Amino acid sequence: MSPLPGPDAAALRALGLSDEVADLLAGSEQLLDVAGEPVVLTAEVDGASGGTRALATFLGPSSDAAVAEVVAIAADRHPEAAELVLVLPPGRTPPASGAPLLRYALATGGIGPVPDAAGWVVRDANDNDAVDVVPLYAEALPHLADVDPWELQEHCLELFDEALEEGAVFVAHGPTGFAGHLTLIPDEDELTGSPRLEVFDRCVVGEAVGTPVAALLTWAAVEHARAEGLPLRACVHGDGAEVDAALESLLAEGWRRDEVCWSVPLRGADPSGAGA
Repeated sequence: MSPLPGPDAAALRALGLSDEVADLLAGSEQLLDVAGEPVVLTAEVDGASGGTRALATFLGPSSDAAVAEVVAIAADRHPEAAELVLVLPPGRTPPASGAPLLRYALATGGIGPVPDAAGWVVRDANDNDAVDVVPLYAEALPHLADVDPWELQEHCLELFDEALEEGAVFVAHGPTGFAGHLTLIPDEDELTGSPRLEVFDRCVVGEAVGTPVAALLTWAAVEHARAEGLPLRACVHGDGAEVDAALESLLAEGWRRDEVCWSVPLRGADPSGAGA
């Protein structure tokens, strides 16, 4: 294991990294050659827990050998970190130990138009829709559940205003009124610098659950992203049967798996990455 030399900036660009990021990483102590693969290893403070965690971003295919080795390196380099978050490229099977934090799905051309659904209407949101949408944002931010309710309300209102201005918000209505929303926010790939759109939240409420509303909202987002000429991705947070079902529903709609952020414990971890 050793830092990659400076001249390898060209090789980093060949992997798709932006000129700025390639120049910054080449030859730095953060860029490692792990089992023959380039990996960026850093430490950061977890905004939710306040604890320190290590972050390993694989720039290559992330072989089993590289994953096991980077777990051992992270434990040695960052003894203050309780966990290592592996940012794994699409198609990579995560290690047996640990659990998913974030799993992304990318919209594809396989998501087609939704047939007309009588009685349901999806449209662009406006300021007046805040009364329906903003309370759902609070539910989409469980890590802020302990925040003062007024502060949380203000934060969600700011999110809504920013989404209206910089992203997109779609609302659905049916025979009984408001049926759900889908909110897009602008995002950027930190390594390539490429802009994209991300689904912040998609929520269907009440009697609309199980109706075409979810598909109608998704199609509105897909059309918007295509018109903007930007990739569109969605994310599921955490683990468990309900989260797995949410991801599977996206894949069934025509999305495909994208990168995965996988958490592996470091304190007391087996250096092989086989489990703690």
